[in-house]
Amino acid sequence: MSSGIFKREDNLFKEAKDHFENNILDQEKYRELLKGYEKLLKQTKRLVKMSDRTEAELNQLSKEQVKLNQTLSDQNNKLETLSSKLSKYLSPQVYDSIFSGKSEVRVGANRKYLTVFFSDIASFTEISDQFEPEILTKSLNAYLNEMAIIAIRHGATIDKYIGDAIMAFFGDPETLGQKNDAVNCIKMALEMQQRAKKLRNELKRIGVTRPFNIRCGINSGICTVGNFGSENRLDYTAIGNQVNLASRLESMAGEGEVLVSEETMLLTQDSFEFKPNKEIYVKGFSRPIKTFSVLNTKQMKQIKKISLHSKGIDLEINPEKFNDHSLESLREVLAEIENNI
Repeated sequence: MSSGIFKREDNLFKEAKDHFENNILDQEKYRELLKGYEKLLKQTKRLVKMSDRTEAELNQLSKEQVKLNQTLSDQNNKLETLSSKLSKYLSPQVYDSIFSGKSEVRVGANRKYLTVFFSDIASFTEISDQFEPEILTKSLNAYLNEMAIIAIRHGATIDKYIGDAIMAFFGDPETLGQKNDAVNCIKMALEMQQRAKKLRNELKRIGVTRPFNIRCGINSGICTVGNFGSENRLDYTAIGNQVNLASRLESMAGEGEVLVSEETMLLTQDSFEFKPNKEIYVKGFSRPIKTFSVLNTKQMKQIKKISLHSKGIDLEINPEKFNDHSLESLREVLAEIENNI
């Protein structure tokens, strides 16, 4: 490129070199050479100035970029802190759904099949009257924290805390299928019952001598679930007769009992043993509702995992995580194996 730009000057230098080697001094040619050199020198100086100015501008941009990066880093840290704080007010599934862009933050709801769970502490009003607010707050938060850990581990969407009561559901925004959602809900309730019993000694250390005995109600059915409220304030929740029935089952349950509807029992009868309980009448239902008590974990039918690892075979089956699609896929694979082996 440079040879093209300075072609005239290159020719002058070539002529000058030839004249010098042949001892020929041509004043006109010499003057032309000096003129070309002077022009080249001016261009070089101008390029140097431009280079210096460009370097200064790049240095300035680099400093501004460093400041901008620092500002962006500070803003990201603030957003992460704010996001972490905000996540405490939402169920993990709802939080992930919103921040991943899977769901929109707007008023709206859908009809979905859910398994709804309610629990509360029996005689909590009487218990709360016996303690100072500080002790009551500390003990209740300790209890709710343990219950929330269990709920999240089993995949529940925690709807809300109502004093000592907990409302949660399975089936939205994520689902493993109606049956598995119901099974996981009962497993969660039974683990909560066991954890509440173990929590008694911990509560005694902070001054709570009366144990927290919890009761649980579970029902499965079509509910309306989504964002309710206004454009400025939304509440993600589930509503409908099936939700009301779950709440009613919880109020009818005894201390340490998990009471379920017939719908939930039919979905999970392969995984648990039940004892028929009394029928109840619930507003919004034209017929009496059959109820069933879930037997304790010792009498619960265990779902076994299947594992086989050998030459040419690498098989791992976990029925606890099956959904309808998984079962259908397994049937297809087994049929193909049977036809080809």
